[in-house]
Amino acid sequence: MATADVTSLIERLEAFEDRVGVRLKSLGAELDPMLDGLVHLNVRGELHPQSGTELPQDVELVIAAYDTSSKIVGTTSRRFEAEGFFGFEIFDETIPIHVNNLKRVRIFPKQAD
Repeated sequence: MATADVTSLIERLEAFEDRVGVRLKSLGAELDPMLDGLVHLNVRGELHPQSGTELPQDVELVIAAYDTSSKIVGTTSRRFEAEGFFGFEIFDETIPIHVNNLKRVRIFPKQAD
């Protein structure tokens, strides 16, 4: 089975982006079948400050995959530190999942602990 583009399944939560002061851009997602029966969901994009070139705070980006029953079938997160951040950062995350019936991929930022 070939890699399948599932970018159309991405849901951004723009209210969360506004609250944290960031913007997600250039988002893409694909399913990549593995030999062991797993499917890898690969999600890529850019994290930008809403204004300026620096993050207002540390940010955690959460990615969750849902099946057609709206069950969460996989998650991952990535932390972006305000210190040393300049302009934008690229992320490329992989979530191993056991289903091909993916319904949506939700991506949202939150203030890091």
